[in-house]
Amino acid sequence: MKKTPCIILVTLMMITACQTRTKIIPVDSIAAKNSVTKVLEKYHSAMNAKDANTVISILSNDGLYCGTDSKDFWDKPTHSNNISRMFADTSLVLKYKIDKREIRIAVDGNSAISVEQCFILAFSQKIPIRMVSHLVKTGNDWLIDFSSTTFIPNNEDIGKLNKAVE
Repeated sequence: MKKTPCIILVTLMMITACQTRTKIIPVDSIAAKNSVTKVLEKYHSAMNAKDANTVISILSNDGLYCGTDSKDFWDKPTHSNNISRMFADTSLVLKYKIDKREIRIAVDGNSAISVEQCFILAFSQKIPIRMVSHLVKTGNDWLIDFSSTTFIPNNEDIGKLNKAVE
């Protein structure tokens, strides 16, 4: 009986010592940011060109996509349908450019978050839009698996907006 605790201790030490250690491979965050930037540029170029196929190809199949309305929570098929319908409207001219962009790459290099701001004049000439996206790396490609597009009024305009919606 006295040997039992020693045997258990030695067994636990052996099991612990034999565990495979996961090696963290350093990520080239500059290269990852450049790759994410290219995907975002491709996405926005396709939006401006009203190229639904390219926009949809950058979206993850299991993603969540939120529009500017509080009820806009879409899966990929719904969001894809909305994009196709929106682009079919010949009177809609998007033509926007990103004014500000911040990208953060996860430590493991397999996901990123981007925050972008711009004015989309077709929607508002006075209230900027902020697009927050989460991207995941699948193989060598980056896909958007979450996006949220919101109007972001300046703080000094919030009182005016509250009065306007009374």
